[in-house]
Amino acid sequence: MNARRGTLLVLSLIVIVTAAAGIPWYIASEDAQRPQLEAHPTTLQLPPGVTLESLERVEVHEVIDGDTIQISKNGDLSPVRYYGIDTPERGERCYREALDRNEHLLTDDIYLLPDARDNDGNRPLRYIFLEEEAKVAGRGCLWAPEGQ
Repeated sequence: MNARRGTLLVLSLIVIVTAAAGIPWYIASEDAQRPQLEAHPTTLQLPPGVTLESLERVEVHEVIDGDTIQISKNGDLSPVRYYGIDTPERGERCYREALDRNEHLLTDDIYLLPDARDNDGNRPLRYIFLEEEAKVAGRGCLWAPEGQ
């Protein structure tokens, strides 16, 4: 009989502790949802003398994070980082929001424009243009004019 009471007491305590721990999660879960994405892309003009047809057209294979994508070019996959955009990395605050924004802004086919600084040491740096207009994809801090 005492063993049964002990077992019921332990089970009761487990239920109470679980419920007590779950109440704050339940209350905060609605506030913790990511906000709805609203498209506010920045439209850029192509540099003088550059046409969309003169840019390299590639297919977006995968969005890696807020400032990097995986492209497919002639069947080969390679990463491309956005020129002038720096977003949070995996594990940092707002990483998921930057990734969501990037996925929301991109289309299947994009156009790449190189600049004076061709790569960041690991990946090519490119401005990204879409068919209908130029948009800066991602969310983050702009680099200094020198690209540093």
